[in-house]
Amino acid sequence: MQVNVEQLSSVKKKLSFEIPAERVTAEVDKVFSDIRKRAVIPGFRKGKAPQGLIRKTYQDQVEGDVVKNLFNDTYFKYLQDNSIHPVAHPVIDTETLVDGSPFKYTATIEVYPEVAVNEYEGLEVTREKYSVDAKGVDTRIQQMRDNLSQLKPVEDERPAQSGDFAIIDFEGFVDGKHLEGGDATDHQLELGSSSFIPGFEEQVAGMKVGEQKRISLSFPEGYQSAELSGKPVEFDVTLKEIKVKEVPELDDTFAMEFGDFKTLAELKAKVAETLEKQEKERIEREFKDSLIKSLVEKNDFELPDAMVDRQLSSMLENTKQRLQYQNLSLEMMGLDEKRYKEQFRAVAENQVKGALLLHELAEKTGVEVAESDFEARLRKISEESGQDYERISKYYRQSADAKGSLDEQIREEKVLDLIASKAKITELDKKEIQKSSNPAA
Repeated sequence: MQVNVEQLSSVKKKLSFEIPAERVTAEVDKVFSDIRKRAVIPGFRKGKAPQGLIRKTYQDQVEGDVVKNLFNDTYFKYLQDNSIHPVAHPVIDTETLVDGSPFKYTATIEVYPEVAVNEYEGLEVTREKYSVDAKGVDTRIQQMRDNLSQLKPVEDERPAQSGDFAIIDFEGFVDGKHLEGGDATDHQLELGSSSFIPGFEEQVAGMKVGEQKRISLSFPEGYQSAELSGKPVEFDVTLKEIKVKEVPELDDTFAMEFGDFKTLAELKAKVAETLEKQEKERIEREFKDSLIKSLVEKNDFELPDAMVDRQLSSMLENTKQRLQYQNLSLEMMGLDEKRYKEQFRAVAENQVKGALLLHELAEKTGVEVAESDFEARLRKISEESGQDYERISKYYRQSADAKGSLDEQIREEKVLDLIASKAKITELDKKEIQKSSNPAA
């Protein structure tokens, strides 16, 4: 057997196989013999049908079985003998199988990249200074008030106005024809929220309960549905009810709704503590992201598409789950799976490269996860999740996958701490960082 290896890139190879004619003939005879033993053909006892009839009847099946057998016997053996480790299934291209002639096929594969960390000391990175957001607590408290608010019908006979919640029926028409998906019954619309087509909410304002009105406007240019972009549209609207939001008073009673708080001051203090923790965690995440980005820039390498695709698929599933938890979807965010993968491919690539470099650097510097590191992380998980420590510990210690994943996460963090200890860090205010990343703003 002859095998020619063409290096298409640092992570892609094309293997061209040529299997001798005698090996092909032997495999064809073997497959025909196996089929003949089990073939049931009318007029002949099992296993006694003539060879010629067997070949004519089962020709297509034989070709498929022979190609599969030759591939399995040659491709996997070559990989094993030459210590080649593909990261995904090969792309196979075969020639037509002809009994008595050599059989040729190619297998294009992607292999694990060669990862080397040559520069990791003295990386120049920026870290955001933590600063207290004076308005943050008030904003969060207002969100909490909104969550406890109730919608109540307007009793007096006044027109709808901005800030109201209008309960409407509507039906849309384009070019005089019903607009598919452009109708709803008992739709709740917050006037002034800009959640509908521009100009729609402004024309509902001023309507009274029971009033019917035809609203004329146009879809905005660049609308997500290309065939509707910029087109005139009309809506028949019926205003059925007007509601207003009633928010609770900001007092001690309000604070008691959120747990073991006796006063509003206690609630505000807890909100301030939570916001500070969240903000510091955000700053730390972004700082570590910048470390990884700088590490990749200094030690860049080529990645197989298959590894990036797997990371993208994982990111996509996580995003869909988070959106589903919030009663949202990709489509509601103006995306679909294809556009999501296009938009976040560079992010996925950087994440994969970062993980590989951190793993390599851990090996290079001898960073290990001690039992004390693992124990501390389990206690942190228990504390933050509010779950029993023994239960958490049992789960991670009995599941090899869970323990391995947590070990790798801890090791990555220790490597990042090592890189940070040797980095050149410039601390800037949030506004300074935003200005440096977007000078035109």
